[in-house]
Amino acid sequence: MKKYALCLVDIKTLGTKTFSYLIPDNMKDKINIGIPVLVPFGKSREIKAYVVGFSDYLEEGIKAKYIKDILDFEPMFNLEYLKLLEWVSNYYFSDLPTVLKTALPSKFFEKNVKNYRTPKKKQIIFETEFDENAVHKLSDEQEKIYNEITYVNAPVSLLYGITGSGKTEVYFKLIEDTIKKGKNVLFLAPEIALVSQLTIRTIKRFGKDPVAIWHSSITEAEKYAVWQKLRSDEIKILFGARSAVFAPIKNLGLIILDEEHDDSYKQDAKEPRYNAVEVAKKLGALYGAKVILGSATPDISNYYRAVNSNSLFELKQRYNNASLPKVTVVDMRMERQFKNNGLFSKFLIDKINDRIENNEQTILLINRRGFSTYTQCLNCGSVIECPKCAIPLIYHSSTNSHKCHYCNFELKNLDICPKCETDALQNFGAGSERVEEIARTIFKGANIKRLDSDALSKKNEHVEILNDFRDGKIDILIGTQMIAKGLDNPNVTLVGVINADLSFNLPDFRSTERGFSILTQVAGRSGRGENKGEVIFQTFNADNEFLINAKKQDYKTFYENEIETRELFDYPPFSSIIRIILKSNNIFRAQRASMEITMRLKDWIEKLSLTERLIVLGPVPCVIEKLKGEFRFNIIVKNKLDEKGHFTILSFLKKVILPNDIKMVVDVDPMDVL
Repeated sequence: MKKYALCLVDIKTLGTKTFSYLIPDNMKDKINIGIPVLVPFGKSREIKAYVVGFSDYLEEGIKAKYIKDILDFEPMFNLEYLKLLEWVSNYYFSDLPTVLKTALPSKFFEKNVKNYRTPKKKQIIFETEFDENAVHKLSDEQEKIYNEITYVNAPVSLLYGITGSGKTEVYFKLIEDTIKKGKNVLFLAPEIALVSQLTIRTIKRFGKDPVAIWHSSITEAEKYAVWQKLRSDEIKILFGARSAVFAPIKNLGLIILDEEHDDSYKQDAKEPRYNAVEVAKKLGALYGAKVILGSATPDISNYYRAVNSNSLFELKQRYNNASLPKVTVVDMRMERQFKNNGLFSKFLIDKINDRIENNEQTILLINRRGFSTYTQCLNCGSVIECPKCAIPLIYHSSTNSHKCHYCNFELKNLDICPKCETDALQNFGAGSERVEEIARTIFKGANIKRLDSDALSKKNEHVEILNDFRDGKIDILIGTQMIAKGLDNPNVTLVGVINADLSFNLPDFRSTERGFSILTQVAGRSGRGENKGEVIFQTFNADNEFLINAKKQDYKTFYENEIETRELFDYPPFSSIIRIILKSNNIFRAQRASMEITMRLKDWIEKLSLTERLIVLGPVPCVIEKLKGEFRFNIIVKNKLDEKGHFTILSFLKKVILPNDIKMVVDVDPMDVL
């Protein structure tokens, strides 16, 4: 047994750190990775810590103290779990304590963790009852794909199926097989709303006892209870959003990632900037678990890899041979010629009225929160911007405030222009809140609800809205991208996209993929029942080729065009990208630091004779140049050397020493470069 235990602690003034402690002789045969221990800290404090490693050596000059006590002989996590977190730390350029803090519930460092209060309000999805009379039969196509996935037995499989093809039923059959083998399942979805829907369907199929959920909306008490059940192997199916990839599931046999293409799987606001899809692949490799990626619009890189590794499985038909919805593109420029300057075309208004009369339901997508996109003074022309970020503030009518969606800065009750002090402010553009207001004036008497992150103020609210929509109590559901995927409501026969151009116009190499995906996904919500569905895309650019592909729901043509462009410009999957951001509250200091690091990095790569395989671009100001009071500059590295290139770049960055007023952010495999 080693002499010292490396213990993870969480101190308010220091953050999450590791310290070495001496192991008393009477504990040497009892102490293991993942065990919670009581350790002295400072002059007189005793705090809770977790053992994460062992050593026989200490740095010179450090005097270690003894561990006081073992708080629980059952480890809270094992060595494989720690290996996963170490991989995340190394790959995503983040220190291990930060990764551990992300993975472990925050209350785990409290000594009296078992005394959590029971949540006042339980998750209402667990009021769902097991449907023992339901008949579950795969279609011939589903059965064929299920057998192929089982036979090929690839470590990572991609299940590509058009919207409404019944991917979930294939998932359920694979889950059933896994549980029969005595193994457990991790089922991830990108949005909390989608997690809830999938959990309800699973409880109806398998009952509530073996099922649990894990995401940011559940309380610490609920997380702790789930963690304890995972330790005792009581949970067979764990549902969650991206953070659930760190839940310590025992006997893991199957990992499913539904809507695997979705940006929400990537954490990009803080360290570690991990992608749950890639972490899940590593988790599957460590535990020998099968990984299934599912989507109607697969991530370009994952589709490319699946095609080239014989692990692509396709569902080409809608379940029960239902037809794809008819898609109509409405050119809003023509509406303007006929003096209609509103958000709704006459065609869309007429189609919504038809649905209301026939007791059918409509989904309206506007992929932007808030009431308006910017506020401008008509007297002096100035736009109301965030003082900390180089972007306009978004007006929210429900709170009569202007908000920054990046740093949460807020101005309330702004009626006078701060620059010229006149009352000539006017809101331009539209978000989901504005669409809701206009819809209420046009469709009087209709039951209209909005579902976006601004509209969800209390626990379970998203579940209640979706349940009401499923039960036919809502005529028109308005929302952002969270309503574009996973909704399986047979009474939805119309989907309207208010501004189909929004996602295509960003200066980012993934913008076309993102735009195509969201339009195809939301179109797939229509016509899943007996009645045929319709979809209306409103646009100011009816000739956009990506919009035309989305109209046809033609992923393969889109993929063929996109993969040619990616190869031409060395974008993923033909390289991997590391984004380096240098930032400071002084623009000149940030620019100078970025130029210096770029020069040194290029010299380093040249000395290694790797200039053709490691391509450095920049530095240039970020598209959003100022954020949270700091000026930002981008350096992009295109890595065509796989793992060797990855760690070559990261080893260079680890040696970078910066002045205190300069910060460096390293984003591995970024979802955007804005």
